[in-house]
Amino acid sequence: SFIESSQKSYHAGLEQMDFMHAWEDSRKQINGWVEERTEGKIQNLLAEGILDSLTRLVLVNAIYFKGNW
Repeated sequence: SFIESSQKSYHAGLEQMDFMHAWEDSRKQINGWVEERTEGKIQNLLAEGILDSLTRLVLVNAIYFKGNW
C-alpha cells in the first residue's frame, strides 16, 4: 500500500486529519509538528486561513541542519 511504501522507503508517517470540519486544529497540529522537528527554527509554516474545508491533502516535510561553522 501507499502507506507501507512511504514508511519503508522514506521513513515517513501519514496521518489523517479532518480538514472539512477542523481545518484550524489541523493547521495548528501541523505547525506544531514542524516547529518541534526543527527545534523552533520554523514556526507557523502554514499561515492562518491557508487551509479550509476544501483542503484535501497537505504534504509536509521538515529538515533541520545543526552544524558548527
